[in-house]
Amino acid sequence: VLSAMPTFTLPILRVPKKILREVDKCRRRFLWHQDDEITGASCKVNWPTVCAPTEQGGLGILDLQRFGRALHLRWLSTSGT
Repeated sequence: VLSAMPTFTLPILRVPKKILREVDKCRRRFLWHQDDEITGASCKVNWPTVCAPTEQGGLGILDLQRFGRALHLRWLSTSGT
């Protein structure tokens, strides 16, 4: 659910990195503190670990920048044929 809306828009729009960072900030805040402001000290696990697959000890939450790039590349490779 944390990644559903951003994932829907990533293949269609080229989202600036600043917007993706703000979305990640909202996802971190929701994950650790719901509506409260968040600081680095209140996060339980660093964000790259959270974005790692569950098989590697992460929570499996998508890294939006990497996932968006992969969706664009896939879309480009399938639209050319």
